[in-house]
Amino acid sequence: MVTLAELKAHLRIQHDWEDTLLSSLIAQAQAAALDYCHLTAFEGEPEPVRLAIMLFASHFYEVRDNSDKTAYETMMTAFHALLYPYRNLDKFF
Repeated sequence: MVTLAELKAHLRIQHDWEDTLLSSLIAQAQAAALDYCHLTAFEGEPEPVRLAIMLFASHFYEVRDNSDKTAYETMMTAFHALLYPYRNLDKFF
């Protein structure tokens, strides 16, 4: 849903030497989004879902050397708020 080029543009990264890390962060963010929503895939590419994935990946790229609990909690609150409408409620009960 989010490409490496999109994440690099969002983070203003112009070099290629962290592409493996960034690709891994995108995959982790997408897996976290799918897990939260109890889905195996998203239908289409809803912009809020794309933004949530970008937010998650960007946070873990930018805060990898610092475990700021407040920043993490703020990011997760936004992540969940963006994904909330896309949850599969049938799998919750």
